[in-house]
Amino acid sequence: MAPSGDAKLLFCIFFISCCCLTVTLAEVPVDCCLSVGKQQVIKHAIVDYHRQVAGQGCSLNATILVTRRQVRLCVPANEQWVEKVVAHVEKLREHCRKNKYKKPLCSKMMPRN
Repeated sequence: MAPSGDAKLLFCIFFISCCCLTVTLAEVPVDCCLSVGKQQVIKHAIVDYHRQVAGQGCSLNATILVTRRQVRLCVPANEQWVEKVVAHVEKLREHCRKNKYKKPLCSKMMPRN
């Protein structure tokens, strides 16, 4: 094959690869909170949390609290009571990590890497 033919073939392969990657990334589903609840949650029912940042695939900032029964609750990201719940979960996570998740209290906790 001529050198220009190799370049055209390489360009075509690169272009198709980029198109496939773009389509693949565009189809990744994002689980977002569409609204947040204002009612406070009992901190002892929460075993995990995630932060949702607006502009990273979701339209609003939120904290997603996960209960012992794996129910996901969307709450405001910047409320003081939410920060207290998050601090409680972090303390619980540290306690469970130190005890290698063997305590009954830690049975629903998920270790984070």
